[in-house]
Amino acid sequence: MKRKNLIYLKKNIYLFCITLITIVFIEPAYAYGGPGLGIGALIVLITVIITFFASFILKIFEMINKIIKSLKNNISKRKINKKKTK
Repeated sequence: MKRKNLIYLKKNIYLFCITLITIVFIEPAYAYGGPGLGIGALIVLITVIITFFASFILKIFEMINKIIKSLKNNISKRKINKKKTK
């Protein structure tokens, strides 16, 4: 049990040291976004809007299909009941 705790502690210390070194000593890379960044953001925005409306339309179609199926079931049950009563 103590050996597992020691290995776990060493792993945590190792990860902490690596994280600390990367935060302190590595400088950020400044890159030019330019028009590519703007175009990418627009594409993402358009995609989100399209998927929202597509999911909305699909939900509406799903609800319509459920209504149609329930109406068909009710009509078929009525026909069966009419045949039984004759």
